[in-house]
Amino acid sequence: MLYHYQAKNPEGILRKGEIEAKNPQEVYEMLRKQNYFLISLKPAREESTTFSLFNRVSTKDLAVFTKQLQVMIHAGMSFVISLRALAEQTRSRYLSKVALRLAAAVEGGMPLSAALAQFPSVFSPLYVNTVRAGEASGKLETVLGSLSRSLEKDNELRSKIKGVMIYPAFVITVLGGVLVVILVYVVPALSKIFQEIGAGLPWPTEVLIKSSQFVRYYWWTVLVGLVGLVALFRLIKASGTGARTLDRIKLSLPVIGPLLSKIYLARFCRISATLIRAGLPITEVLQTAKVLLTNLIYQEALVEATEKVENGFPLSLAFQETGTFPPMVHQVIHVGETSGSLEDSLDMLADYFEQEAATTTAALASLIEPVLIVAIGLAVALVVASVIKPIYGLVGAM
Repeated sequence: MLYHYQAKNPEGILRKGEIEAKNPQEVYEMLRKQNYFLISLKPAREESTTFSLFNRVSTKDLAVFTKQLQVMIHAGMSFVISLRALAEQTRSRYLSKVALRLAAAVEGGMPLSAALAQFPSVFSPLYVNTVRAGEASGKLETVLGSLSRSLEKDNELRSKIKGVMIYPAFVITVLGGVLVVILVYVVPALSKIFQEIGAGLPWPTEVLIKSSQFVRYYWWTVLVGLVGLVALFRLIKASGTGARTLDRIKLSLPVIGPLLSKIYLARFCRISATLIRAGLPITEVLQTAKVLLTNLIYQEALVEATEKVENGFPLSLAFQETGTFPPMVHQVIHVGETSGSLEDSLDMLADYFEQEAATTTAALASLIEPVLIVAIGLAVALVVASVIKPIYGLVGAM
């Protein structure tokens, strides 16, 4: 439980803050060991650590937080002082609250890794396990540096992908909005004019009018259909066979499949390099990486590789026999195993796949742009032809 406290030492210096403890007696004993005497104590209001729209911490904020924590530890500051300083510096309000809770837990005698594990929505199993390994090996400062670099690389790749996809998403949104306005407001007005005149209409105009009526009177069926599709998708994904099939289809899609594979491989190599550098055994590295990869095909391959490593296989050979990883991966890993620099080889692979993913994303965007231009041109031409053609027909008949 978290408590707010005020205490003084024999010199009369006031100290106040938060501390994690099972009960007030434990708080009293903790402070007494530090030569402080309790003045006031009250339970702190517990902040929810469950997922919330406002309780999300971006990868960028977490990378900055980790880097600053490393710098402060390198400067000789204690965990408690460092975490309280970070609570004041971070721009994320939720991360600031988490930092204060971490400081209170550490001050109460809890290891940093155990305190981090209390906030799974902020600190992933990779983060917690890496810090735990750093605590055990006495290389926490080095481990935090590796974590911050890993988070920075991950954020950089995500930013590149998002940046490239912004333009197509914007164009599609605007085009959809314009079409809805035309179908809801413009077409009904023209339809009334055509009905009053009583002239025959060409099929493009009939299609446009029918589409307008559908959007105006039956728009709710689209929402019902979307909800149904989402429910069906979740139902399929909840079953092991269905989820596995969906993940395999994703990897088989043209352009998208290779891009996803490169992203998964880059993430796996970066995670593995960080954990190995922290001193974790290979089997634990593979188990942690499996949790963080969201594709069942790769998760099953890592389970198979873990079993082979436990049976005495070299990591490179275990990967080769799964048949899931490309030859480049197990070849470079073999070189790393032979030279004794496996983490450096994995970092090199991660850099390669991240660059490849960024290149593929840029190529995909350059392919989408002309397709969007053609689609916009066809949509405009259809609308114009549907409206102008009957008007010219009426004028010609007069």
